[in-house]
Amino acid sequence: MKQLKLLPVMVCLMAQPAFAQQDANTEAPKWTYKMSGFIDPQFWMDTREVVSAREEQMLFYPAPKKLDADGNDINAQPSNNALAITARIGMKIGAPDLLNAKISGYLEGDFTGATNDGINMLRLRHAYLNMRWEKSNLLLGQYWHPMVAHEVMPGTRPLNMGIPFHPYSRYVQARYTQYFGGLELSGIAAFQLDNKAVGPDGGSTAYLRNSCIPELNAQLCYRTDNLLLGAMFNYVLLQPRTSVDVKFYGLDGTTVESTKTYKTDTKIGSTAVSVFGKLNVSELSIQFQGIYGDNLTEQGLMGGYIESELQDGNKYKYSNFGTTTFWVDLGRTKGVCRPGLFAGYGRNNSFGDDLNANDKVFGRGIDIEYVWRVQPRVGFYPSDYLNFFAEVEYTNAAYGKKIEDAGKYHYESDYNVGNYRFIVAAVLNF
Repeated sequence: MKQLKLLPVMVCLMAQPAFAQQDANTEAPKWTYKMSGFIDPQFWMDTREVVSAREEQMLFYPAPKKLDADGNDINAQPSNNALAITARIGMKIGAPDLLNAKISGYLEGDFTGATNDGINMLRLRHAYLNMRWEKSNLLLGQYWHPMVAHEVMPGTRPLNMGIPFHPYSRYVQARYTQYFGGLELSGIAAFQLDNKAVGPDGGSTAYLRNSCIPELNAQLCYRTDNLLLGAMFNYVLLQPRTSVDVKFYGLDGTTVESTKTYKTDTKIGSTAVSVFGKLNVSELSIQFQGIYGDNLTEQGLMGGYIESELQDGNKYKYSNFGTTTFWVDLGRTKGVCRPGLFAGYGRNNSFGDDLNANDKVFGRGIDIEYVWRVQPRVGFYPSDYLNFFAEVEYTNAAYGKKIEDAGKYHYESDYNVGNYRFIVAAVLNF
């Protein structure tokens, strides 16, 4: 990507740093600014309604059947759309060395907005500073969530980037990496913002903040010139509520005589493990990632947690439901014509488990047994700065029907539904 020396301004987001006064005979420290980005209008058509975000550009899976009075599926409705909100602008900042470290920073935004209501508004994607020593590295700021192995990413063009199989989110974090030859050991503490956990008050960062423990992640990677293999462990602790309303009933057992509010600090911990890898062979790139974990909703995957009825007066009982996913991506990395293929599979680990009728479920995909996707693509690269893409994304979801019996319910497999998405895009890199 062509990089341009930038004047000390980037759409009013940055200003030239103020330098300390220098001695007349001392050269001022050198700062560098390099700008990059792209414009990429995308056009697509779906063969049915989908579960999605950002005006349906971020597709999760096809919507379930919705039958009318005659048994016709209302959601079997094709549609099309076009957006350019993923246009991106970024700036790499080089700072003078300090504390024996190479100092750099990166600032990047696009126009997808932080929520659906914010579409076309500038959104912060990355904003971090980096300190690199000979055998270690410290990153501070907003960057890819630790579950996103940033060097192992699907080569697809649409905004969903492999969701709901590949995690896709960014967190503010402190990430320290130690290098041991070809081995890399990283520890990360991360905090939510745009990608919030879900709970009684909808999407909110409060559930993580109230636990007083950031999301924690540990990673081990092995690297050679053409190979990257890694594994990670992730832990998140949420406190969904700080208070609870308890109803007191009369002698008849049905009439509520009073309601009292009590403080509660019940928490739920969730874990996830992942393995990932990338192999470059000549002009071919092979990438994969497998994940097994609970409550990965904020990563764009299925999963979440269940809140049961009050236990022990002012205590809630929580339990996780999670997902197992695996994806692989094959693609040519050089040449004018660059074909590729993405394939993913995800399963709800708790599908069919019994739930109490009054249980509340916070998450995504509780009524889905499994989802799979096949997504062939071809890219046309007549130059470094102008590219064209065409993709076909077929996603199939196996939905279950809710079975209720004696105050409990569970899901049983019912039907599969699929959606074809046809995508074309043009990209101008700068």
